Amino acid sequence: MALCHRTLAAGETDRIECKAGFRLQPEDRFSKALRAIAGLANNKGGYLLFGVTDATYQADGLSDDVFTKSDISLLNRILAGALDPIPHVTKGLLELGGKQVGVLYVEKHDHGPVIAIKNVGQDVKEGGIYFRYVGETRLIKPGEMRQIVAAREQRAVAEFSARMNRAAIGKEATIDLDSGEVAGTSGKFLIDKSLLPSIQFVREGEFDEKKGAPALRLIGDVEPVSEVERERTRVIRENVTPDAVVRNFLRKEKVAEPMQYIHYQAHAQRKWFPVWFYIDQTQSTVADVAEDLRKQVATYPSSRDALVDRLAGKDSAFRQSTGKAEALRAKLARGDIKAPTNIDEDVVFAGAVQALPLATKPKDLETIRTMLLDSLDRAQGTDSRNSNRRGSIYRAACRLDELLYSKKK
Repeated sequence: MALCHRTLAAGETDRIECKAGFRLQPEDRFSKALRAIAGLANNKGGYLLFGVTDATYQADGLSDDVFTKSDISLLNRILAGALDPIPHVTKGLLELGGKQVGVLYVEKHDHGPVIAIKNVGQDVKEGGIYFRYVGETRLIKPGEMRQIVAAREQRAVAEFSARMNRAAIGKEATIDLDSGEVAGTSGKFLIDKSLLPSIQFVREGEFDEKKGAPALRLIGDVEPVSEVERERTRVIRENVTPDAVVRNFLRKEKVAEPMQYIHYQAHAQRKWFPVWFYIDQTQSTVADVAEDLRKQVATYPSSRDALVDRLAGKDSAFRQSTGKAEALRAKLARGDIKAPTNIDEDVVFAGAVQALPLATKPKDLETIRTMLLDSLDRAQGTDSRNSNRRGSIYRAACRLDELLYSKKK
């Protein structure tokens, strides 16, 4: 973190942004800094200085000890709840002219772009991709966005080539998905063809001998699956997003780590996400999942507690509809289903779905599920109105989840 007087004299650059004060909470007081962190991570990385006036670049120093006493784990939780993928930030102090300046060093993210996953104050908008330009952080321009995507593609090709080279020279084992033969330099073994569709490989453990790590690990019960399920991709995510929780439910995707999708809901400001669908994949009891959630150190305890109440049957995504939504609900309940075609119809449709009764036929619910996915696709983008529309769609998906899966538990 080597900075000098001359660097500050040059003013703000594409690697340095200055703020007079520092506040992590309430969250909207940190919104400008949050935007700057996203912008730096999407560019070359850089420094966020607190205690330096951004108009004069004068190091006035920190006015209190809030920065020095702030827990880096709280900062990371805020980043995890607002940005995806999560930037890596290091905290430190710098003395300039006898004044203490707080420093957050933001690393360039190798798997960008970093995207805002919720609204924070007036400065961070859900779906926004910010970029640090000389003297300002703003929404990214098409040229810089193309550079990020191109760099990511080049890195993916390089990683794939390196992996193929390791396999070619025998440093990694290969599996023939037709025959079930796994071969490496130390030998080979055969997996029964009937088991192949049910096997998932995990990161811990490799095919070479390594003390304490299994050579191969199976997750879950091995059961025969249909031909359709054999072709369906298993979804594995390191950073779960609100869109992923809802979209995977609407697509009926089987995920490799369903508990991560449940845990995420304790760290999201929104409270309405599908959960029964993921509980069904964990093969755990509702009581076990609820107890697990109670032990979570939640970013938003109110969201976690609301989820536990839903699992206990104390709350539901059901909401009584009125007006146009009520008229549409009556049609949906008797099987008269027509897909919405625009954003305005999507809002009415989502309101009607939230009010669906328990007696709604499963085949009708599956039809509505597909239509709701189309509604979600139309509600993307940075338009400020889309956040409320997504919220309505999320709750509608939550109601579908209750009707389709809670009866199984």
